[in-house]
Amino acid sequence: MPVEPVFTHVSSGGGQPPYVLAQQALAHAIAAGALAPDQRLPSERHLCEQLGISRSTLRRTLKALEEDGLVESSERRGWRVRRVGFSHSADTAALAGFGGVNRSLGRAVTARVLGARTRPAASEEAERLRITTGAELFELRRLRFLDGLPVCVTHDLVPLAVAPAVAGADFTTASLFGVLAAAGHVPVGARYTARAALADAEQERLLDLSGPSAVLNTRRLSLDAEGAPCADTRETYRGDRHEVRLTLG
Repeated sequence: MPVEPVFTHVSSGGGQPPYVLAQQALAHAIAAGALAPDQRLPSERHLCEQLGISRSTLRRTLKALEEDGLVESSERRGWRVRRVGFSHSADTAALAGFGGVNRSLGRAVTARVLGARTRPAASEEAERLRITTGAELFELRRLRFLDGLPVCVTHDLVPLAVAPAVAGADFTTASLFGVLAAAGHVPVGARYTARAALADAEQERLLDLSGPSAVLNTRRLSLDAEGAPCADTRETYRGDRHEVRLTLG
């Protein structure tokens, strides 16, 4: 049986209301693994006593955590930690990608390289990356894992002239973002699209899906500080282990 985490009383210091401080305390416990995915939260009475807040404040806290996608409630099980493999805001993902977002959250990000090669750019690829047709491209395909579970398949195209070191990097652990940054091409902007689709046979096999399943296909053209394309990335995410949040306005 999981051990219930111990919290200290929150205070209203710094001008933040108690429900915000309680929300931060619970979110930190989830991020640190003290509250694991699918684990039921401690009882309302226990949380109120530990955090030093009223039940009305706690319920406001839980509602805020639910809106952030960290917890969910059911009539039979009460409140529990949501199991979401990868959750990001679209603007963050467009720059840092799968590895950057999840490493910053302390998650275990690994990969299996499905293919890596240098080849000439086709005309459509060259036009998108603003290079000449036939210029050398580095092509990389990976199956990405989060905490040991397959979450997405990625397909990257990088002009070799942008970052020659990509051809020698070990992308079972290396970050493409990091290799680009080391070459002086830090992605600072992107053109990002996403659409839902049914997984094909290869995606079903790689993502450990059973039968016809929905996936999210994204495409990201990363741009450096000069506005020049430095990578063209296609990603296919397993639908039940991924979500995207948008902030509008």
